[in-house]
Amino acid sequence: MIDQFRPAVLRVLADGQVCSVSQICAEAAQYLKLSESAMAEILSSEQLRYRNRTNWACSSLSKAGLVSKPERGLYQIAQDGRTVDARNLTSYSEKDLLEWPRWQEYQQEIAERKASEHLDSVTVPVNADYDPIEQTIELARIHNASTETELRTKLQEGTPTFFEKAVVDLLWAMGYGGPHGEREHLGKSGDGGIDGVIRQDALGLNKVYVQAKRYADDNHVGRPAIQQFYGSLSSRGADRGVFITTSRYSDEAKRAAEDYKTVILIDGIRLTKLMLEYRVGVQPVQHLTLFEVDEDYFESELD
Repeated sequence: MIDQFRPAVLRVLADGQVCSVSQICAEAAQYLKLSESAMAEILSSEQLRYRNRTNWACSSLSKAGLVSKPERGLYQIAQDGRTVDARNLTSYSEKDLLEWPRWQEYQQEIAERKASEHLDSVTVPVNADYDPIEQTIELARIHNASTETELRTKLQEGTPTFFEKAVVDLLWAMGYGGPHGEREHLGKSGDGGIDGVIRQDALGLNKVYVQAKRYADDNHVGRPAIQQFYGSLSSRGADRGVFITTSRYSDEAKRAAEDYKTVILIDGIRLTKLMLEYRVGVQPVQHLTLFEVDEDYFESELD
C-alpha cells in the first residue's frame, strides 16, 4: 500500500539531500526490504508496482508540503517532513496527512471539483448500485479532478509570463483563432491591462483580448481589476474580452462583468477543466477499451 511508502520516502530524504525519483524508488524499496518478486510486480499500466507506489507517495507528500521539489523530478525533505519522519512510523495514510493545512486545502479543492461534476465520493466502492462501466467512468473523473487541482498549483507556482502565455495557448486551442487567425502574447508594462490578443481573421478585424492574473487562493480578483480591463477594451473599441485567473472572483467582480456584458470571467477551477478538455499542459496517460458481447453476431447463429 502507498501508506507504507510515505514513511519510507521521508526516511530516504531525511539527510536533506536532493534526490531523483529513481534514487528514491531504489532506496525506498531497500528500506522496505521488498523481495525480488515484489519489485518485479507489474500493473496493468505496465508500470512496476513499487515505482508507481513510490511516485504516488512523493506526489502526496509534496501536495501536503512535507517534501519540496527544487526541480522537476527532484525531491527534498521539508521541515514538516522531518517532523513526521521523527515519529518513526511504518504507515502514513491520506487521513493522517489531514493534519497539514496544505493537504486540507488540496482536499477541499478536490471536494469542490467533485461537487461540480456531481461525484459522490472520493472512492467508488464496488457494489450492486454501480455497473463496472459506471465505476470505471467515475474513477476516471476522480483521477482527472485530482489532475486539475495539481495543474492549477503548477500554474500558480510558475511565472506570470508563463501563465499569460498559457491562457493565450488555451484560447487558441479552443478555436478562437479560426483558420486564418494569429495570437500574440503581450504582457509587458504599458500594455494597458492586456496580456494577450487573438486575431480571429487574417486582417485582424475581429479580436479577443485577454487579461491573466496568476493569483494565490486567498487573493481574489476584485471589481477594480474588472473595471480596468473593461476600460482597456473600451479604449481599443473592442467588443469582447476574457479575464482569466488561477484564483476566484469576488461577488462585486462577477456583478461588474455581468453589467459590462463584454467581459467573460474564467476562474481557476473552470480554467483547469478547460485545459484538460483541450489538452493544454496535460497529456493522456492511459487508453482503456471496454468490450461487451456483440449480440447481433450471435443472433445470426439462430437464423
